[in-house]
Amino acid sequence: MRIGTLVSTAVVASNDPGSADPVVLVRDTILNQRKDGTTVLGGTEQLGAGREFAESWSGFVGRVGDPSGVAGTADTRYRAEDLVATSIRCLLQECEPLPDRGGRSGGAPDIVATYPSRWDSSTAALMKDSLVYAGLERVTLVSDAEAVSAWFESEIAALAGTLIGIYHVDDTGAAVTLVRSGVAAGRAFGFAGDGSSPSSRLATALGAFGWMPENLDAVVVTGDGEPATDKAAMMSIAAGIAEKLGVRCELGPGPEQSAALGAAILAAGFTSTSHTIVPIGLPPSHDVTEVFDTLGREKVAAETVAGVATVEPETAVVSGESESRGSKRILVGLTIAVVLAALAVLAYFLLL
Repeated sequence: MRIGTLVSTAVVASNDPGSADPVVLVRDTILNQRKDGTTVLGGTEQLGAGREFAESWSGFVGRVGDPSGVAGTADTRYRAEDLVATSIRCLLQECEPLPDRGGRSGGAPDIVATYPSRWDSSTAALMKDSLVYAGLERVTLVSDAEAVSAWFESEIAALAGTLIGIYHVDDTGAAVTLVRSGVAAGRAFGFAGDGSSPSSRLATALGAFGWMPENLDAVVVTGDGEPATDKAAMMSIAAGIAEKLGVRCELGPGPEQSAALGAAILAAGFTSTSHTIVPIGLPPSHDVTEVFDTLGREKVAAETVAGVATVEPETAVVSGESESRGSKRILVGLTIAVVLAALAVLAYFLLL
């Protein structure tokens, strides 16, 4: 599941044979407290008009980590991370009854929730603490970028072990995260209104790791907040990246929902380096995934294919190339040492 700035999404799915079709649940990110103290997530469209609540909170996702908290309509303040945790609990309650089996360990189903990729480790830790405080220690947290990568590798990619660029836009600006074999490489690169183009931002992030645009297997464009509601603008970003970088670019099934679909795929057991096909059949929130192919530069409809794989250790993300470069340096150093030794022996005999 994913608690977004404006829209929150839960996906209930299983890859067990004979299991029910996946269910996608979408709610406005408005947390409402009833007069009896219970809470429910959603806006008027989902909950119906005429309902009276004691208090409501919105706009809290971007305030996680802010010690001043977030005020509700009756001016009651709560920490934003606690409001997010309560929103997750509300979504889980709507998904009930959940089975008592089906998890990867054989017990209760696994629950995976995503958080914005631009969060640092301390902010993610605050969120985890709030989940534990709310009795949701079962919930596993992953970044949006890791979940989107799982969605791409499971539903779209033909091969495992790909390098994917996640280009995310929201109300605070843009962020680029590079994901290889299901694990994020380093931090998310944030760009808040610096005037640079999406393609140049991707090139900047790639350059930080010594990579070039041609090293990318694909770019997935995602969004949140108001930018995600402008599909024409999102399609323009994806088309521009495909044209300027010469790379396949995807605009997922609902730019704000790709991460939630990826979280469900991870919860169902997907990992990322062996690509055994076990279809999960997640329904897209839109009819098609928009694919911008650099060859014809024409938009086509892509049918999704599910898969399961094995994740590489996190240390392998950036160490693989550095080890390769290190091996080359050692080999060159040994070669130079041998040459110098040979010259020294030759000089000795000449002096004799």
